[in-house]
Amino acid sequence: MICFQLLLHWSVVPDNLTSSTIAFSIDLHCSFGNINLHLFLIVMNSALCTLWDIRKPDQLSHSFDRAPLDVAKHPVGLESLTNYLIHKFILNSEEGVIKAGLWGIGGIGKTTVAKAMYNQVSSKFDAASFVFNVRTTAAEGRDLAKLQQKILKDLIKYDGKVDSVDEGISLFRDRLGRKRVLLILDDVDNREQSNALAGDWLAPGSRVILTSRDGHILHLVGVSSECIHEMSGLQINEALQLFCWHAFLKASPIPTHEDLSNRIVEVCKGHPLSLEVIGSFLYDKQNDEDCWREALHNITVHPDIHERLKISYNALSEDEKEIFLDIACFFIGEHKRCPVIFWESLYRMVHTAIHNLSLKLLIKIDEEGVFDMHDHLRDMGRTIAERERAGTRLWEAAHLSRGESSNNNFSRLRLIGGNPQRPETLYGSALRFLHMEYVPIDGITRAMLPPSLRWLRLRVCDKSFHLSLVRNIWRYAIQNLFHFSLEDRIWDLRIMQVHCDISNLQYLVSNILGNLSQLQHLELTSCTNLNNLPHSIGNLSNLHYLNLKGCKKLNKLPRTIGNLSELQHLELKSCTKLNNLPRSMDNLSKPQCLNLQGCKKLNKLPLTIGNLSQLKHLDLIYCEKLHNLSDVIGNLSQLKHLDLTFCNKLHNLPDTIGNLSKLSELNLFY
Repeated sequence: MICFQLLLHWSVVPDNLTSSTIAFSIDLHCSFGNINLHLFLIVMNSALCTLWDIRKPDQLSHSFDRAPLDVAKHPVGLESLTNYLIHKFILNSEEGVIKAGLWGIGGIGKTTVAKAMYNQVSSKFDAASFVFNVRTTAAEGRDLAKLQQKILKDLIKYDGKVDSVDEGISLFRDRLGRKRVLLILDDVDNREQSNALAGDWLAPGSRVILTSRDGHILHLVGVSSECIHEMSGLQINEALQLFCWHAFLKASPIPTHEDLSNRIVEVCKGHPLSLEVIGSFLYDKQNDEDCWREALHNITVHPDIHERLKISYNALSEDEKEIFLDIACFFIGEHKRCPVIFWESLYRMVHTAIHNLSLKLLIKIDEEGVFDMHDHLRDMGRTIAERERAGTRLWEAAHLSRGESSNNNFSRLRLIGGNPQRPETLYGSALRFLHMEYVPIDGITRAMLPPSLRWLRLRVCDKSFHLSLVRNIWRYAIQNLFHFSLEDRIWDLRIMQVHCDISNLQYLVSNILGNLSQLQHLELTSCTNLNNLPHSIGNLSNLHYLNLKGCKKLNKLPRTIGNLSELQHLELKSCTKLNNLPRSMDNLSKPQCLNLQGCKKLNKLPLTIGNLSQLKHLDLIYCEKLHNLSDVIGNLSQLKHLDLTFCNKLHNLPDTIGNLSKLSELNLFY
């Protein structure tokens, strides 16, 4: 018997109740052996349709997939403040649109409180969206239109592209209609951002929460004084609890360290991020009182928050420092799999280093494996890279205008936009990482790209590029190039990413791909002219990750796919002509994720899929012709996530689904 929570949430708005939403939430704890869940959904759907005489399925919307945000491991002092702000700003009886704001210094807890508010009340709205790091995203050259696109996807499942801010505003006005929405914009620092993301298109009853480091900004974007809350530090008793949870894994200090703990907490003045980072730093040093006293001294003489946080950075090994700085400068928001391969070409014990950084709270890794970092820690890392390791990393084009291009000893270089006047000054003998977007590349010569180069990414660079220019390359990624050529200098390639159609793609795939025996990560996404994969792909015995998303002419996979003994992740989303999977997949022993979303011609899964004993995620959204799930699905003993949303032809679930003892998420909406 399996017992877990299945949350089903419908929001139904009949014609005669246009101004309100009626929601049903059912927490169902059940044994699969005693109830047919699909039949249960059909019965509930029928009941709702009868009650309100709803005949069209598009009048039935679902919000049960609105996953809660990760708030805090130890939410000390959070509940009372969150409840106070919710009742003041969100559950206010006012019918119109309310804009509210939280402001305070970085690390004081604005985002944490906003996430807690979102989790508690998002289900009370027709739709909700939380937009993180608005200031940073805009500053790093990512258009506000991309953030509008995210909001539209969150609110109405919009899958299209937004090309301009004006287009985004038009889409907001045209598509959202009378939806009451909850919109949270994190770290806003100017009026343009607010106008683009939360303008006059909001329907009555909507709520907007903005966070900012500057209270004046909140006034400028139209937040009234009574709707602005200044975040202050934790109370002394709460601060002590938070510190102790990180330093001792309990709510109070051990007797021998009570005095030192109180003094450290007093110096930190209730600043949550400082308490967490310093507490985590001291956790494994309980037997060394000198370390505690030294830490107290350092944070006492350095009132600047960055200097206080730096105490944890200074204790890292050299490799850990390099990895931390790389994440701060280049890899926030990126999945860890590619950076790890890059670091493994340079350092030892990479996974151990990442684990230590995470334990010390210097970095975060979400459940999908994506790197994140508090903006204070990011700023600290970038300051260290600029001042203490000057000339080793360049990540913003603005640095060029400050004269930093005179140094040609960069080991990491990212350029987005612009045209360096003297490109030969940028590519020195130490260069290991080169990432360029919207930068002319026709002036690059072999002399500029040294043998040390391990990471090369070119995006929307409008010239041909010949990989014969580089040697010993480990990662190569291109997006929106017309043509490129390969020679035998890249057989050590570990990562290859192609995100566009290029003129000689089929030649590359057919004649080159099978020879890249060291390849660990392969992406051929949006390659709409790719017809097939060669049998030689089975030679890629080191391949861990294969992504063929959006290859719309690909109708089958070669049987040699079963030779990929190290494959862990297979992404086939939107391969709309794919009609079957090879039986040889039963030879794969390590896949943990199989994404078949949007494979509209796939009518069945091979019986051999039951042999994928390590599979944890199976995504079958919009597999519209899938009419049967075999009993072998019950053999997937590690499966945690099964998504059958909009599998309209699927009428029954096999009884063996009751064998899935680790299943925690099952989506059946149709």
